[in-house]
Amino acid sequence: MDRSGSLDDGRRHGDRIVPTGANGTTGTGGSGSWPDPDLSLLGTGRRSPPAFPLHLLGPWAGWCERKAKGASAPVDYVAVALLASVGAAIANVRWPQAGTAWSEPPVLWCAEVGPPSSSKSPSMDAAFNLVRFAEDRMADGFEHVQQEHATAKQACEARIEAWKVEVKTAVKNGDPPPALPADAQEPPAPVRPRIRVADATVEALGALAAGLPRGLLLVRDELAGWLGAFDKYGGGGSDRAFAIEMYGGRAYVVDRMKNPEPLRIRHLSIGVLGGVQPDKLEMILNGPDDGLASRLLWAWPETKPEFNLARGAQDDGPMQRAFARLTDLLQFHDEFGHPEPVIVPLARDAEDRLEEFARDIVGRCHMASGLLAGTLGKARGHCLRLSAVLEYLWWCGGTEESEPKAISPDAVTAAADLLNAYFLPMAERVFGDAVIPVAERRGMLLAQHLRQNRVTEFNAREVRRQIGGMLREAADMDAACKQLVEAGLIRPRFTRAGEVKGRKSQSYEVNPEVVATRPFVENPIPEKMGTPVPVVPIALKTELTAQMAQRGKIFSDAQEVGRGFEEMIGEIGLEDMFRLSEIAGFKVRQRYVEMGLAERALFHKHYGVGVLVGARPEPRRKCKIREPVRASRTSGTGCPSTTRAWVTRPAQ
Repeated sequence: MDRSGSLDDGRRHGDRIVPTGANGTTGTGGSGSWPDPDLSLLGTGRRSPPAFPLHLLGPWAGWCERKAKGASAPVDYVAVALLASVGAAIANVRWPQAGTAWSEPPVLWCAEVGPPSSSKSPSMDAAFNLVRFAEDRMADGFEHVQQEHATAKQACEARIEAWKVEVKTAVKNGDPPPALPADAQEPPAPVRPRIRVADATVEALGALAAGLPRGLLLVRDELAGWLGAFDKYGGGGSDRAFAIEMYGGRAYVVDRMKNPEPLRIRHLSIGVLGGVQPDKLEMILNGPDDGLASRLLWAWPETKPEFNLARGAQDDGPMQRAFARLTDLLQFHDEFGHPEPVIVPLARDAEDRLEEFARDIVGRCHMASGLLAGTLGKARGHCLRLSAVLEYLWWCGGTEESEPKAISPDAVTAAADLLNAYFLPMAERVFGDAVIPVAERRGMLLAQHLRQNRVTEFNAREVRRQIGGMLREAADMDAACKQLVEAGLIRPRFTRAGEVKGRKSQSYEVNPEVVATRPFVENPIPEKMGTPVPVVPIALKTELTAQMAQRGKIFSDAQEVGRGFEEMIGEIGLEDMFRLSEIAGFKVRQRYVEMGLAERALFHKHYGVGVLVGARPEPRRKCKIREPVRASRTSGTGCPSTTRAWVTRPAQ
């Protein structure tokens, strides 16, 4: 019984227990005239965000904390922007390689999710200040290069004019015309060295990538706007195809209308960093199933309504110079003069750990579906990329003189920890919110506004203007109010002002349970019995080498987790579990629906029990339909689903 909570957690209501304490439960009804409200709309409907494992950034952890505090923002935004910037700084300069044939550019695509007031832009600016300093250092002396090019261009034009005179004279005399001198070819115009580029068309990005072979970072304040502009002026899908190729670092050719000579890009490696408002997630995630969304690493921390001024002198000089060390790394050129990245191999132990992580990911992919399956499919590549980013992040911020000759086991372990503990759970949070029905999200938004502002009664028109966003339109506000009325959270009090005839004002009274002082939790979803993405122990960087040598593995054994779950079910027993479901109400009945994919698969295999989510199924032969089970808004994958499930058992 301790797994499901004490029966004293709620009060008895007929034949069931009505919990009284937390979000996602059915309330008691603060007044005799109010029905029992459904308080689940007071929650966010999504899983809680994981904490960013800041210690994995090594010497940069303190800098990230300081910058996040100065921006009054979660540290996640600063840390993720830093990772994306490092990846772009070494995009085509150093490539990690595992085995004999697997290498990838270390560019990262990162999306920072949050409302407009969540300080995403100030947080990214902290990393961009590092990039700007590095760019200024790379461009030192560029004016002299421009002058030399202008001189060479004029010299070429003079040689061409002289050559034209020679051709005319030869033709007039009947002699064969001379060939154009080799030194008359105009040299290509130099491109100012840079890392960051913003709001560029595909053709402009192609030209920059051809002129700046070290790699780039595309920065967008709103990623949804970038994706929505694909093929806006035609192109037949070429813009989106170009964007997907930006991730892989392969050779690419851009055909231009204004110039018959195409642009040939040796390695198209462009990182992406931008913000996304929660309301715009659906635009990104519901696009074509071409893997573009799976390439993104997500950051969606909880933001707090607080503001702090950065006080005291802060000298960013040392960290700016540390980051600029990445731009001092030289790029290799092949025998034909083409720029090529220097391959940095993984150490033998690092390859073993990456291989073990990849095997675990393959197993998870077979048990996942949809967007989560695509993200898991990219996880092993992300691990390889992140291992290089972390290795060079530690190096540039440390005291080592020479650059790393190989990717260490510590870097691979830290990359796997970062994915397991942060980026993969964060992807579940993002994917889960995206599939919550829009109408339900509007109702949640209104309910949370009423609770946060402790509103006891309100006018729909006035509140609609205060909230805006998804409730900006009158029809959307009416639908949200209707949803809250059905949930017992508000009730109409339509009245006319004065004695004159006219339309009644859309005023509502708020259920006292909405604003009652009680220990509400931020997320109405109880903790799961297991998580579909196992979180591995995270070691401090200073202790990584010793701990990893003893630990041997970089993730928990999924089979051991499964055996532990099966033993737990065996202790309870199937009949007892269903009996407890009838007695204990919401908390126990929710357990089956809250299982992760691995636990649910073992449960099916051992007991032959299934769950059909959605509408009540039609009875089938050899199948007995039990009572409906009230479910949370998340399925076993962490993604919201329907709110009712039906437990089925084989007929006896």
